[in-house]
Amino acid sequence: MYGMKKLHYGWIVCLCGLWLFVCNMGLCSNILSVYLPFIEAAGLSDSMGSAILAVRCVFSFAVTFLVELYYRRLSLRRGVLLASLIGVASALIYSIGGSALVYYAGAALGGVTYGLGCIYPVSILLANWFHTHRGLALGVSSAGSGVAAMAFSPVVSALVMKYGLRATFLLQAAFMAFSAICVFLLLRDAPAQKGLAPYGEGGEGGHAVREKEGPSALPSMVLWMLALMMLLIGGAGQAFSGHLSVLAQSCGYSAQIAATIVSVHGLVLVCSKFLSGGLADKFGPKRCTSLLMALFILGCSLVQLMNGVSLFWCYAPVALMGFGASVYNVGPPLWAGDLSDGAGYPKLLKWLQIFYNLGGILFSAVPGIIADHTGEYRSAYALIAAMMLTSLLILRWSYRQGLRKK
Repeated sequence: MYGMKKLHYGWIVCLCGLWLFVCNMGLCSNILSVYLPFIEAAGLSDSMGSAILAVRCVFSFAVTFLVELYYRRLSLRRGVLLASLIGVASALIYSIGGSALVYYAGAALGGVTYGLGCIYPVSILLANWFHTHRGLALGVSSAGSGVAAMAFSPVVSALVMKYGLRATFLLQAAFMAFSAICVFLLLRDAPAQKGLAPYGEGGEGGHAVREKEGPSALPSMVLWMLALMMLLIGGAGQAFSGHLSVLAQSCGYSAQIAATIVSVHGLVLVCSKFLSGGLADKFGPKRCTSLLMALFILGCSLVQLMNGVSLFWCYAPVALMGFGASVYNVGPPLWAGDLSDGAGYPKLLKWLQIFYNLGGILFSAVPGIIADHTGEYRSAYALIAAMMLTSLLILRWSYRQGLRKK
């Protein structure tokens, strides 16, 4: 229609990113928690079920060391396609079932897809395509993991109960294969391949990019402090979200309420990812992510008031933690953009990812260990709050040190 502004192709790339989060993080990784009770009921022990998750985490961590070289050799578009098809193979192997080794093999391939086909390529793609509104684009894309949890968790449960594990995994594989092909056909590595400039470049509307160009090489002290920060953030993120339901039950709330707070967390997290990216564009990544981390710390602190009676003190901490938790996906790409120049961005992003994944492996079982000794989970969330507070202090120190070297 005459007078209407044509949609910039960068937003198509952004939606491709959202769908990669839906498939390569949501369906390859997060949805396993829905499948797990059915897998264990089919003949696996609890420890074998937990080992499936552990194998996935180990492989997603291992391939992070290779992700930069992988995309340098294949290009973003072809690399994303191959990573997505490995996820399809993961679902096909799961459909075979029958033994723990089969599920471990499927988990290994699912971990590879999660490590190669999600956060890193989407962050690089959006950095290529967006000169302004990059935070908003990151928020929209990363919301895909929450969308997958909300949309597919009830569907997967219903399909497994009606048709069984094998048929459900085959349907998942078909859906992921179709999605991978669609994303491949739509995706382009850079605006030049479509004869375009990045969104917002050359006077196109939107807020100017607030991030400053950082140094080409950060001081080693700053790099290792950032590594410690991501170790703590990764540990806090994996630990808090995986124990929400048992936290509620240990505080005296019913199993029904415990299940509900997981849904509340997912809903708030999706909303937060949409909003936080826009806030980062407006106020800058450091201020926005500092606010998110502060809200998360407040939510963890309010866990101490959960008393098994008041629904307000049950849902309020979870809502605050859910809103602040968007910092896990939105924060690292924005911090890497602020603290590095264009050439150093992929290397710093990979560095942050490595220690985020390592933190998840090291700390995910810590709340259970604490609960074994104390009989409750509130103490674990006090530790998680302390971990995030330390991360916030390191982040602000790193900004001062890193940008001072410019």
